[in-house]
Amino acid sequence: MTSQINGTQLWMLSPEIAIILLALVVLLLDLVIRRRALVAAVAIGGLIVPVAATTSLAFQWFGPLPANRTAFWGTLVVDSYAIFFQYLFLIIAAMVGLVAYNYSTRYLRATVGEFYAILLMSVTGMMLMAGTRELISIYISLELTSIPLYILAGIARAEDKSAEAAIKYVLLGAMSSAILLYGMALLYGATGSTDLGEVAAAATHGLQSGNLLLLVADVFIFAGFGFKISAVPFHMWAPDIYEGAPTPSTLFFSVGSKAAGFAALLRVFVVGGLVATSSVYLWILVAVVAALTMTVGNVVALLQTNIKRMMAYSSIAQAGYLLVGLAALMIHDTVIGNVGILLFLFIYVITNLGVFAGIIALADISGRETIRDFDGFGRRSPWIAVGMSVCLLSLAGMPPMGGFFGKLFIFIAAWSQGGALTWLVILGLINSAISMVYYLNVVWRMFSVEPAKVDRPSTPRGVSIGMGVAVAGVIASLIVLGPLLYQISLGAGSLFAAHP
Repeated sequence: MTSQINGTQLWMLSPEIAIILLALVVLLLDLVIRRRALVAAVAIGGLIVPVAATTSLAFQWFGPLPANRTAFWGTLVVDSYAIFFQYLFLIIAAMVGLVAYNYSTRYLRATVGEFYAILLMSVTGMMLMAGTRELISIYISLELTSIPLYILAGIARAEDKSAEAAIKYVLLGAMSSAILLYGMALLYGATGSTDLGEVAAAATHGLQSGNLLLLVADVFIFAGFGFKISAVPFHMWAPDIYEGAPTPSTLFFSVGSKAAGFAALLRVFVVGGLVATSSVYLWILVAVVAALTMTVGNVVALLQTNIKRMMAYSSIAQAGYLLVGLAALMIHDTVIGNVGILLFLFIYVITNLGVFAGIIALADISGRETIRDFDGFGRRSPWIAVGMSVCLLSLAGMPPMGGFFGKLFIFIAAWSQGGALTWLVILGLINSAISMVYYLNVVWRMFSVEPAKVDRPSTPRGVSIGMGVAVAGVIASLIVLGPLLYQISLGAGSLFAAHP
């Protein structure tokens, strides 16, 4: 660990630096030119720079990285796990930017540059959340992620529902941040350090499993992240905010916030040694939360008439499946559970992007977002309807879609825990069957119900490209499942190699 900042450390931070600079360029362009479409194009096209910076780290173009791969006094780590999430967040930024291209220039108008700049700043925080191994830095990264999200919820200034969504998000986000910070303070009190490596050493060697202060700290940290991933009973913010925020912002919440929350949650619990030292009470708590999250999300989604509220509860249910993998990790911290979580997250991000591309296409055509508005959508926009159907089936976990394999790995990890989580796997299978009802209902309406009017409106090019990428991602996840699993296993392995 060096005592001063050098070129190697700046190189290790280069993806985040590139995104921040891109956000500033977008803001400046928005001030000096009136062509909002050009501002959006620069924001999307400029992502090639942080992609190149991330690739330079992945392949070490400018020389070997330090042996411990840490920088800035051990707070930043560049390993396969961080690089996996950096690529994932850059995919999210590019896809959200594409599908929001026409929507933002048409409906957000004067705030187009602000939308893209704030989006990029939030992505910077997400990338730091995945690559930070120190509690204070994780919290700061979380706030860098969250504050732009609050602004994105209320960026449609003329809409009352958008303003309401922003206020709710700020209040509940502040509460969740306070809970998380209190848990981190307790963890520091129990271990005497904020560095996750030192926390792991103290938790493994200095504290017994079941230590009350450590257990309370774990519960508060889990609750704080529970808000970010919209797990029950911390899910109350998601439906109203998903419905009230502009649809591109909702898309970003549904994929970016959840992926960042799980990236940091796994980093804290695995690298911090909290998985290995957690007591039986903690994994039972996580298993119960997983069961409630799956069930509440899927059952309530059946009752929704607004497509964005339905997708909010779908997102809650998907968090429940991911928590099944976390519960399996807490019983026996094997790589397979982590591989299942990362694979599920990757496929969930791709498929959710495709579904929201269809929702944005409908909103651009009709300005409405109810499930009934999808009646006959297959005749009005055949390509978008087919692509959206593929993504919905993948979210439902229907074989041989990519979502099926994501759930399969998570359920295998839980089933292998000696019967402790067998009931949770069975409940997960039941919930998967329930989810097919509301996902297939949308598919059925698109292709079997007569539309109120038959026309062929033009689909925005950005939405078409985004849908094409999402469908290609779902199909590619089947064709190259082996290489994809290999890369994911590298990320999972590097995470486990980081703790004693």
